[in-house]
Amino acid sequence: MEVSKNTVLIILLVFIHCTGFAQSENSMTNSSIRIPLKKGKKPSTLYEKLIIEPTNLFIQSKPIKNNSPHVQLELNVVENSTKYNTFLWYYEESSGNKKVNYPKAYQNYSFSLEMNKKKVNLVVEKLDFEKTMFIDVGQTAVIGNLEILFKDCIRESSEDINGNQTDAFNSYNVLLAENGEHKTVSFISLDKLVDKELIIEWKNYKILILEDSEKALKLIVNNSLQQKR
Repeated sequence: MEVSKNTVLIILLVFIHCTGFAQSENSMTNSSIRIPLKKGKKPSTLYEKLIIEPTNLFIQSKPIKNNSPHVQLELNVVENSTKYNTFLWYYEESSGNKKVNYPKAYQNYSFSLEMNKKKVNLVVEKLDFEKTMFIDVGQTAVIGNLEILFKDCIRESSEDINGNQTDAFNSYNVLLAENGEHKTVSFISLDKLVDKELIIEWKNYKILILEDSEKALKLIVNNSLQQKR
């Protein structure tokens, strides 16, 4: 039995529509994809092995509360049976400075917002060295052969001889791995350090911790071998 080209095309279009994947408006290259966003929920997008679900986009030009996001996106990323949920937000401080909590790292991908003339895009790219990223607690970032797991954050405190709390701080555990080798690094809140910064050196990698919180770490990774090329 012969099937016409028109019949095959119709079946393909129906399949794409039924799965809920939106591709036509997206801008894709070999290493990234830009997904236009609108207020509310947007259909899922299939990118490589990821199902990207921009669950809800919230925009307010004049936030009611201080430090309230001007733009916030709830994002779900599904890979096989694993689901990653996070929020990307952006706001302008009273001083005019802009503050964001992205690019968010998940496996070997980064997720960020791009805003231009009131248009908002979700940008998905491959992680790379010498680029700032945020890793949510419990998540792993993969750059080349290096895996960085933000294992956990523990709230701790110190007391005086009378049992009164004198200080409170966070204690972090990060697991590094490459080709079967592992190393666990522990450190405390950056504001408790004398230099207010932390550099983790392992093998040919140098990891600079830029910001810390219970929910995410902001960092940048340098590879000395890559820099010599």
